[in-house]
Amino acid sequence: MQIFKKTAFLVASLVLASAAYATDSPANTTSTSTLDATQIVAASDRARGGGLNGVQWTIDITGQDSGGPIDKRSYLVRASGEDSLAEATYPPREAGSRLLQNGRSMWFGKATLTKPVSISTRQKMVGPASNGDIASTNYAKDYDATLLRTEQVDGEDAYVLNLVAKSKFVTYDRIVYYVSVSRLVPLKADFYTVSGKIFKTASFEMANRLDIDGRAQPFVSKMSIQDTIEKSNYSLLQYSEVATKKFGADMFNLGSLNRP
Repeated sequence: MQIFKKTAFLVASLVLASAAYATDSPANTTSTSTLDATQIVAASDRARGGGLNGVQWTIDITGQDSGGPIDKRSYLVRASGEDSLAEATYPPREAGSRLLQNGRSMWFGKATLTKPVSISTRQKMVGPASNGDIASTNYAKDYDATLLRTEQVDGEDAYVLNLVAKSKFVTYDRIVYYVSVSRLVPLKADFYTVSGKIFKTASFEMANRLDIDGRAQPFVSKMSIQDTIEKSNYSLLQYSEVATKKFGADMFNLGSLNRP
């Protein structure tokens, strides 16, 4: 009987010690996801057109800048891989002008120009929205990503990632990006200058869906961009008519940019 009691006591002690270790172990306070930071960003890119082989959507931009309310602008955007082409459809005076992004290079073209004009993805377009904001997103290739932590965004668990630009030719120098743990879609973003100052923020909604090889792919339906310095300065980008589509070989060809 005495031996039984000692054995029972020893077993109980080991159980309690194991429980205490499990509670204090760092493994219980760190994400156990099998995805690394770059894979998380690559998955979130797909919700904004990046890395998909053939997708198009309509984007309507409204908002306000320092001059007052912004006139609506609309574009038909086509994207495949690292390339995207945004063609203006409204207002009528802008219809037919195009923005072509090949990797990290961006060009402006229209039928009345003799040759395409090289432009910056950082150039202001409408309110605080930049040229690069309306193109497909390829953050996984354009930025070095580090997973900082997880936290909640509007009640949803999110990966918090630090993205540092690999080149001066990308839209932002640094981004703190919040990506849903369960859905792998972007929830919000903080954009920083090279000096480390936050100058605008964005939030995302994902009400659109694509069918990719028989699987549902969430796709952005709304992006709200807020200037953090001039609080009245904001842009609202709304995405509709999202669909997969195959494009001809010349769709993203620079030589075709100024075609009628």
